[in-house]
Order: sequence, then structure tokens, then C-alpha cells
Amino acid sequence: MSEDKHLLKLLRHGDSGALRRLYEKYRTDLFTVALSLIHDIHTAEDCLQDVFARLAEGAADMEIRRNLKGYLISSVANRARDQLRQQTKLSDKMENFGCSAGATDPVKVLIDREESARLFNMLMKLPYDQREVFVLHVQGEMKFREIAELQNASIKTVQSRYHYGIEKLQALLEKDNTK
Repeated sequence: MSEDKHLLKLLRHGDSGALRRLYEKYRTDLFTVALSLIHDIHTAEDCLQDVFARLAEGAADMEIRRNLKGYLISSVANRARDQLRQQTKLSDKMENFGCSAGATDPVKVLIDREESARLFNMLMKLPYDQREVFVLHVQGEMKFREIAELQNASIKTVQSRYHYGIEKLQALLEKDNTK
């Protein structure tokens, strides 16, 4: 029995330590996916909390068809979409009222942070559907088939979103390098 299946079994029997171990095991990957899709730290953390709360509540009835990590990444992506929809609705309402919504080597760490921030900013310039495919495929390690199921799209559509997203990222990076 895999570790995830064992932990799910313990969770079904009310072992809160199992939930904690699952959270610790997947938190970083799931947070990165959520943050890449939402680009707000607090909202991304809320997504994770919601996903794990639902996991705890529904563990007894849950049947995972593929691996747990894939299931959790799909759940985070769905929750991120829900959050974005809610933010859009709130933003629209506020606009109607005239409001606005609102490593060990320190040098290497700084350079890594700057490069990560640069790439993150470039990623945020992609249309959401391309960004979502890119993040789920690269960071979430999901296959195009899994992403297609999640997005209710054909595999060809998902592949073209990924392809166009990569092209846009390359163009943005080249443009940024010429500055």
C-alpha cells in the first residue's frame, strides 16, 4: 500500500496526524500552483486550507482515480478558479459603486529571487487559460490528458494553449532581455 493510500485510510478513521502529514508533504507544490494561478499569497493559502478541509471532511466518501497529488492539484486549480470568479464579481460590484478593488550565498539568493520574480511577472502576462496549462503541466507535473479533463477541453486545445503560452513567454523574455 502506498504511503498516500495508507494516510488516506488513517484519515478516514479520524487520524488528524495523517492530514497533517499529507499537508506537509504536498503544501509547497500546491501553494506554488495556487500562487501561480491567483498571484495573491493570502488567497493562495486560503485555497490550500479549503482543499485540505474538504479532504478531511470527505475522506470517508473519497475515491481517488489517479494519484493523490494529481487529485489535490486539480482541487487547488478548481478552487483557484472559484476564487478568481468571486474576485471578478466583487471587483465588478465595486466598480459599479466607483471603488477600486484592490540559498546559503546571499548574492545567489537575491539573484534567484529576482529571476523568480521576473519569470513570475512574465507568467502573469499570459492569458489565464495558457497560464493555467503551463503551471499545471510544469509545476503540477500533470499530463495534458489530465489537464484536458480538468478544463473540459480537448487534448489538442490544451497542447495549443501550452504551445502558445511558451511562445509568448519566450517573446516576453527576449523583449525583457533587450532592455
